[in-house]
Amino acid sequence: MLTEEQVRAAIATAVDRVGADTMDPDTDFDDAGLDSLDHAQILIRVEELYGVRVADEDFAECRSIAAIVAYSARPGPA
Repeated sequence: MLTEEQVRAAIATAVDRVGADTMDPDTDFDDAGLDSLDHAQILIRVEELYGVRVADEDFAECRSIAAIVAYSARPGPA
């Protein structure tokens, strides 16, 4: 299971124009000024750093720090 800090680190290395350390865990990426390309880069970075792969069909549900942490805690191939 990922931690909030790990997801923040992935965001910080994937997208340099957003202060991941100041984002509320429940803030939707759209509301934080991140677009779909940024979102994809974050999820790719999470997989590269921590081995947690978000399935294509689950991409839309992982739109915040808290949602990515929750997704990583689910049983299954994540």
